[in-house]
Amino acid sequence: MKFSDARIVAAATAAVVLTLVAGQTVPAVAAPTPSPTPSPSASDPAAAAKDKLKQLEDQASSIGEQYDSVSDALDAGKAKLKVLQDDIALQQKKVDELSAAAQTIALAQFRNRDFDTTVQIFTSSDPDSLLDRLSTASRVDETMNTTLSEQQAAQANLDDMQRSAQAEVAALADQEKQLADLKKQIDAKVSAADQVYKSLSGQDQQAVDGGTTTSDPGDYADADARIKTAISYALSKVGKAQYVWGADGPSGYDCSGLMLASYRAAGISLPHSSRTMSTMGMAVSKSDLKPGDLIFFYNPVHHVGMYIGGGKFVHARNTRVDLVVQTLASYPAPWAGARRIIR
Repeated sequence: MKFSDARIVAAATAAVVLTLVAGQTVPAVAAPTPSPTPSPSASDPAAAAKDKLKQLEDQASSIGEQYDSVSDALDAGKAKLKVLQDDIALQQKKVDELSAAAQTIALAQFRNRDFDTTVQIFTSSDPDSLLDRLSTASRVDETMNTTLSEQQAAQANLDDMQRSAQAEVAALADQEKQLADLKKQIDAKVSAADQVYKSLSGQDQQAVDGGTTTSDPGDYADADARIKTAISYALSKVGKAQYVWGADGPSGYDCSGLMLASYRAAGISLPHSSRTMSTMGMAVSKSDLKPGDLIFFYNPVHHVGMYIGGGKFVHARNTRVDLVVQTLASYPAPWAGARRIIR
């Protein structure tokens, strides 16, 4: 065999081998499966229970914020309806007066209905007096037309006001129902949280509630007089008042209700909504807090307390521990910012 022939045979043999290999299915080598990292829930039931408790309390607080917002809207709606009802009463009086005036004019016209003007002119012994009477009658007609026009316009306004009042009543009824539904949701979350809390050991319960006290005066001696009043009010309720959803005193408060009542004692009006409060006043950083500043938690905001100095704040925490003073460092909720209401 010539050398060139040998090369041809070798090349052909290699091609056959490659074809055979290409036609075979080469089994893939599977990547090693990493061992699953055990979750805290699987390895520590107590930690899982505490996480569940935190979740339930967070949910209850979030629903509570909705409750306060609807409650604020309900109060505003009731105030609006009261003003509207007062306006309706005044408008009704106006319509009644115009209707009575129109009736009086119509009665006068009715009494003179049988007298033909032409006959009166030719039979009257005193034409000048008759002309005066006819002029007066003409003015009466004009007055009647004006009165009727005013009465109809007033009646139309009254009808519009009454329709607005009916719509407001319907909206208030919807809000009342909404509040009742939200309250049921809150109660369900609180009940579930209580069951989880009771399943924890005494040590774990202390850890969950840790950092709270009912007897810490804070550090606000140099604060503005109004701030002192607000802080003193809040502290006076610690250990005495209960946490009550949607309440703003005097024996029960939720978080925003306590702030509302405290600032109200200082002559300052606040809404009953921590989320709305978080848009008021001047924003301040955590490192620049001063006594009286409102501090907010969660995103979106649904909890509020009042800084009292010394790294501590007072707040209505929840239905389990009620109103407390605690250090900022000990409160586990995520920080959402602070606002200075009194500068």
